Amino acid sequence: MTNFMLQHVNESYQVSLVLLSYLISVFASFTSLDLVGRVTSASGKIRKLWLWGGSVAMGLGIWSMHFIAMLALRTPLHTHYHIGTVLISMIFAIAASFVAMYVVSRKKVLPRQLFAGALFMGSGIAGMHYAGIYAMEMSAVIVYNPAIVMLSLGIAYVSSFSALWLAFSFRRERSEKRLFRKICSGMAMGAGISGMHFTGMSAMKFVPDPDDIVYTADLISADLLAYSVGIATFAVLAFTMLGAFMDRQFAQHAAQLAASQQQYKSLFENNSDAVFQMDRNGRFVSVNPAIVQITGYSAECLIDKHVSELLHLKERNEVMARFGRTLSGEAQKFGVSLKHREGRTVELNVTSMPILSEDQVIGIYGIAHDVTEQIQAERKITYLAYHDEMTGLPNRRRFIDMLSTELGRSGETPLAVLIMDVDRFKVVNDSIGQKQGDILIRKLAERVLQALPKGAELARYGSDEFTVILRGVNGAEETERWAQKLLDAVRTPFMIDSREIYLTVTIGISLYPLNGGDYETLLSQADTALLHAKKYGTNQIQQYASEMDFRWEQRLELENGIRKALERDEFELCYQPQYDITGTLVGAEALVRWHHPEMGMISPALFIPAAEESGLIKPLGEWVLREACRQNKLWQMSGLASIRISVNLSIKQFEQPDLADKVAAILRETGLAPQYLELEITETMAMDVDRATRTLHDLKSLGLYVSMDDFGTGYSSLSVLKQFPIDKLKIDQSFVRDLHKDEGSASIVATIVAMAHHLNLKVIAEGVETKEQYDFLREHQCDQIQGFYFSPPLSPAEFARIGKAVV
Repeated sequence: MTNFMLQHVNESYQVSLVLLSYLISVFASFTSLDLVGRVTSASGKIRKLWLWGGSVAMGLGIWSMHFIAMLALRTPLHTHYHIGTVLISMIFAIAASFVAMYVVSRKKVLPRQLFAGALFMGSGIAGMHYAGIYAMEMSAVIVYNPAIVMLSLGIAYVSSFSALWLAFSFRRERSEKRLFRKICSGMAMGAGISGMHFTGMSAMKFVPDPDDIVYTADLISADLLAYSVGIATFAVLAFTMLGAFMDRQFAQHAAQLAASQQQYKSLFENNSDAVFQMDRNGRFVSVNPAIVQITGYSAECLIDKHVSELLHLKERNEVMARFGRTLSGEAQKFGVSLKHREGRTVELNVTSMPILSEDQVIGIYGIAHDVTEQIQAERKITYLAYHDEMTGLPNRRRFIDMLSTELGRSGETPLAVLIMDVDRFKVVNDSIGQKQGDILIRKLAERVLQALPKGAELARYGSDEFTVILRGVNGAEETERWAQKLLDAVRTPFMIDSREIYLTVTIGISLYPLNGGDYETLLSQADTALLHAKKYGTNQIQQYASEMDFRWEQRLELENGIRKALERDEFELCYQPQYDITGTLVGAEALVRWHHPEMGMISPALFIPAAEESGLIKPLGEWVLREACRQNKLWQMSGLASIRISVNLSIKQFEQPDLADKVAAILRETGLAPQYLELEITETMAMDVDRATRTLHDLKSLGLYVSMDDFGTGYSSLSVLKQFPIDKLKIDQSFVRDLHKDEGSASIVATIVAMAHHLNLKVIAEGVETKEQYDFLREHQCDQIQGFYFSPPLSPAEFARIGKAVV
């Protein structure tokens, strides 16, 4: 070979193609990092598809980088490439990429597996590179520098290991900086791959050989190859990235949908309320497990069952009408009684909503909350409030209600009211014991009921008092005959534990319309007759006569005395301390007393009814309210602990349309902040629900507190009570007094406390006098108490002393 032939040609690189090759290597590296994550997260056929597709895309990227970089080489020699060898070099790149992706996409990769994968991948890249060199057809001989060749192989292996390690590290990358990190890693990997190529290229020298003939068969031009490779590579990588992006979006959407479905399924299956779907025909399509417990029917039994089969006949039309309105697009809320499979009734609060599909209602989605226990408790407290638990008879409240109703509809039809008192019952009860005494009362009630005519009403008016309504009696003689039958029925001895117990009763009678036209008058006159009868001993009957009634004179004297007392400032207030259940002073109830200059202290039981009937209760009530507020402000100014003062409102005060304005004026006048005033109303004031609600809202808007006094002795129901903006219920002392003597009273107290707390109301019990009563109330979590057990009513000075002790 001549000296000329031994001289190698000068080489140079086209900068734009070098940069293009580097960009392709970075793009391919970034794509491979992203595809490894897709392969890792996929499974089954999708995993294999991404593995092969990713290997082809990654291999083409690496391969095209090498060849575009080779095409950037500029020599004076005319160069062509053998297409078969070029394809072989491409297979080397794809195979190396497949091994790389297979290794790093496995669940667990050991260090030796990374090294083995890097060795195979580096060998594949090196094989691709030198196979590509071998594909070059030119009039020259290629001379290699062995040291640089070995260096290029080392770079290939190090780059491959780095690429595998980065791909393994980023395959589950989820941080916010993952895109930035992948770009940086792709640039580093691209630099490594490019570095191997240009190091390998620097190991070659091209020595011209004029005797070497280049065959043009199966050859392609360098320019055509550059354009083809560049366009194809970018297209393949772009479509691969687009596919990966779309697959990721679909996967995220599928994951969100699956999570949403799982959340719905969890809410559906684990909801303690019954959840169901019905078609437009009212048949169940799906039900959750809770409905099985609520109805007693299995899910299989309910599916395709018509909802009407679970309804009581009397409610079907109303409920189906509700569902009909739901199908018209209007959500509904309603209560319904359902038939349990075992035959009992289940009370539900149902919310039904339309199911829409393409703006068409295709069914009903419903949620049903079981309120059976709540409604049963409400019914129980209502029953206990109006019935005597021991005998099952109507109690005092129910009897007054029945009598008022009867008088309202009877017109001039005569009736008689009887009050029957068991003679010396306390002596009998003490001798036989309370348990046997209760049995005796029940047997007495049964016997009296049997002796009464059809249509008569019997009630237990007190512990040893009964009242009777006799309808349509024909005058005083017929009434007395029936009263005598009652005396005769009771006179027969009762057998209690094999002992004969003899009882007698005394009866007082009043007649309608002869003796009066309202229940208060009739009861008062029957009671007057009873007192007169007792003057003559036991087992007596006495009918009311006008000469018995000496109360009117007393009433007139009382009314005149009240007017003068207001003018002369003879009224005074004492204060009943109120404590929380731990014994801490929290408030006081203002109680009015009348200190008459001649008659001394007059009981409120005498002058309050007289003031109410005469209308004097309004100025008296206003004086009490002003004085209580003034006194509480004085206590606060003297350094006493700030407490709430409680003042009773009369029904005539409550009916005043300007009540809220008057209360606000008194608060301004006395300077007492409204949060330290509590107004007490009674259940009878709330009978006109709409008016009472408006008045209570007006009072509450001032910022003061409202409580319901003597709860359980009037007419309110829980369904009405929850409409009122009140803060506290006060349990009547008649229930508290009989806690340990009457199971009914104990049940009423316990139920009132539980139901009040359910309505987020505080409860205070009045008339607490014994430790047993206090312990019972504390055990049942009553919030506050008042009564002689802690303190009697006190004068302002005495109350100030205990208030200072608290401070």
